[in-house]
Formats: sequence, structure tokens, C-alpha cells
Amino acid sequence: IHERLVGSEMCIRDRSRIENDYVDQFRYTQHVVMRGPIKDDMAIFIISHCPCLFSIDIGDYNRPDPIVTDHSLQSIAEHCTGRLQSLSLICCRSISDSGLVIISKHCHDLQSLDVVGCDTITDKSIISISIYCTGLQLLNLGACDQITHASIKSISTHCLQLHSLILNDCDNITDTNIISVSIHCTGLQLLHLRGCRNIKDTSIISISTYCNRLQSLNLTDCSKITDSSIISISVHCTGLQSLNIERCYKITDVSIKSVSFHCSGLQSLNIERCYEITDASIISISENCTCLKRLNISYTNNITDASLIAIAKNFTGLQSLDANAVSYTHLTLP
Repeated sequence: IHERLVGSEMCIRDRSRIENDYVDQFRYTQHVVMRGPIKDDMAIFIISHCPCLFSIDIGDYNRPDPIVTDHSLQSIAEHCTGRLQSLSLICCRSISDSGLVIISKHCHDLQSLDVVGCDTITDKSIISISIYCTGLQLLNLGACDQITHASIKSISTHCLQLHSLILNDCDNITDTNIISVSIHCTGLQLLHLRGCRNIKDTSIISISTYCNRLQSLNLTDCSKITDSSIISISVHCTGLQSLNIERCYKITDVSIKSVSFHCSGLQSLNIERCYEITDASIISISENCTCLKRLNISYTNNITDASLIAIAKNFTGLQSLDANAVSYTHLTLP
């Protein structure tokens, strides 16, 4: 079971037996990563033999769902009381509200909770987390489609130190929820709302007004967003480093030009399928955001050779360029 043990970190991958030779070393482990089809008995054994744990990471997007249940969460609560700071349960679909409620009542120092893909959990557990773990700084509820406004309201009013909130594909999220976050969590630096199709300009403008330290914003598939949102973000959040507005069909050159003028430190921009964007945007970005490292202009119908020439000329530090289905001719770059 023990694939790597370096310093205070232990990584566990797809083993059915625990080698006794390593048990003594477990006591020094502070961060444990469990990947593959992990089961309760394995997780409980490891957790019970790691008295110094402050970070637990179970699950993976690209592997079979870990078969851990509330029994594992009960063990975490018992053995990591007053110490656990970070808990990741990616795609652990066998856990329930009961397990997370137990965590919340024993692990009050929790600062980071990632339950992306745990689609069995509801408002009950997240409200409990917000009440008992008020120092929470990062929360990922991506694809937790039973989460409603009640959770976000409770999180925003209790967890005032929150700096990263990920609500990707949470269909029930509305402007009211995001406005509440903006008013109470003014230190927010990362907000990802991919697939939250009910989000409109009102909430994003509120974010820009109150959360001017925002560095990363993902509005993919938020098709109701217009230039008003992006202009307000660019003017108030001048430290913005990452902007993803893929499939925000109402965005035009006015938005991207404003971003280029006000957010010169931008490092990542995704405007895939923003059909109203033209060369004017890319040329302006290339002239003003020279630190850009990642750019996606795929399927932007109005991008031509002029943009590619500007990219080649000005983005000397560009690490990634996606330009699928961009209309350009065979040209010689300068």
C-alpha cells in the first residue's frame, strides 16, 4: 500500500496489503493521499495509525470511485479532532450528510473542504460545516447538484475568511447566493461558476464591487453574462490573473479591451466560442497583457491572421495556445 513516503507526505495507490515495515513511519505522516478503489478498512487502518495528520486526500477524477463511506469519516473525526485542516473527498459518492456532519462537529479547524462529485450530499452537511468550521477558506462543491441557496447563504454568513469558492455545475445557484458571498466574503480571490446558468450580471457586478482582490474567475457556460459584468470585473479587480468566459456568447470586444487595459497582469484567458470577439480584442490583449501564459481562442469565428501575428510577436512567454477551428491562412510569422 505504501508507494511513497517522503518527509511528512504519504501517497497510497491501489494496494490490497499494508506492509508492516512502514507502520512505524505512519506516525510521522502529516499528509496522506489515497488513490484508486480505496475501501473503508484500508482508510480506517491508515488514519488510525497516523496521529499527526492534518491533511487527507481521498479519490481521483481519473480512477474508480473510492468505496469509502461514513465509517471512514467517523474514523477521521475520532483520530484527527482539533488537528485536521484539509479534507478532500473527490467523487466519494458513498458518503452522506451524516459523515460530514460528524466531521464538522469534531474538526473545527478545517480550512479546506473539497467534495467535488459527491452528489449525495445536501444542504444539511454544508450548513453544519459552515456553523462549526468558521475558519473555512476553500470550499469546492462542484457537481454537488443537491446543494441549494441555503448552503451558500450559510457559508457566506459564517465563513468570512473564505478565499476560494468553486460551485461548478451547481444548477441551483442564483444571483442572490453570489451577492451574499460578495457582501460577506470580501477577501474572495477565486470564484468558479462553470455551468451555473442562472447567474446574471447582477451577481458578478456585486463580486467586482466588494471582492476587489479577485484573481481567478470562471464563468464558462454562464450564457446570461454580458459585457457589463466583465467590464466591472476588469475595472475593480485589477489583480485578475485568470479569466474563463468560454461559451459566454454575449461577450464582445468591449469586454476584452477593458480587461487588457486594466488587468495587465493577466496570465490565463479562455474565450473559446465567444463568437463576437474579433482581432481587435486579441491585438489589445497582446499589447497590454504581455505576461499571458495560456490563451484559448478556439472556435472564435472572427479571429484571423492578424491575431496570430500579434500573438507570435508579443507573447514571448506563452506556454499554451489553443486555436482550434480558427480561420487563418498559411502565413509567415515575423
